[in-house]
Amino acid sequence: MAIGLALLLAKLLVPAMLQAQEVRYVDLTGVLQRTELRRPPLPQPECKAGVACGSGGSVGVSIADGGSDSRDPRKLTVQILSVVPERIDPLQPIEVEFSVLNSGRVPIELPVWPHLSDLQPPDESQSFSYMSLALAVNVIAGDAQQPIAGARSFVELYGSAVDARTMLVLGPGEWIRVRASVKFPSPREAFPAWLKGTFWMHANTSYPRPGGSFKDVRNIYPNEGTAPPLPVQILPAK
Repeated sequence: MAIGLALLLAKLLVPAMLQAQEVRYVDLTGVLQRTELRRPPLPQPECKAGVACGSGGSVGVSIADGGSDSRDPRKLTVQILSVVPERIDPLQPIEVEFSVLNSGRVPIELPVWPHLSDLQPPDESQSFSYMSLALAVNVIAGDAQQPIAGARSFVELYGSAVDARTMLVLGPGEWIRVRASVKFPSPREAFPAWLKGTFWMHANTSYPRPGGSFKDVRNIYPNEGTAPPLPVQILPAK
């Protein structure tokens, strides 16, 4: 019953997708994303005989939280278009194709670059800002239609205002297609399930420090549109 309803909703959404315009295709399959950032070297301490010495780096994160506003004209709808294979072996990666549709009333700026490392300035001690967009797959089982805790996998795209190739302004009704490989935790038994797409966006500023770094993260909250989940079969781990 629930699978039939999901398929019906998907068919109803197809005409709307056909009226929208695809403006970018991002293929992450087979891409080894470069996300490691360079850090300034640690100063060399002066050590005395018989006295332990040394210094270590540190990594810190500050997150400024908030919430969505229903009056915000920005809205994104993330839908899972296809999964290969449909009978999912949790020990093997699967290929998921997302659509990211600007279903709001105003243009919205999105990061579309796979490599965070490309956005770091040549001087590793210089702070820099960037945006990140995570596209996530939630596994939903049973009629409760609630995501299974821990059964989520996601990929991220990055972008910076100083590098035009890494950002895209998506107009109302325009969408991008993103293909990526993801993997899920191994279940104990087989079960029918649905895969539902979602997202989160961050505005980040990285502050490199000797041997470490500090990152300031601000959540960005465009409203989230609804899209039907995709029915699949999760196989037990062998």
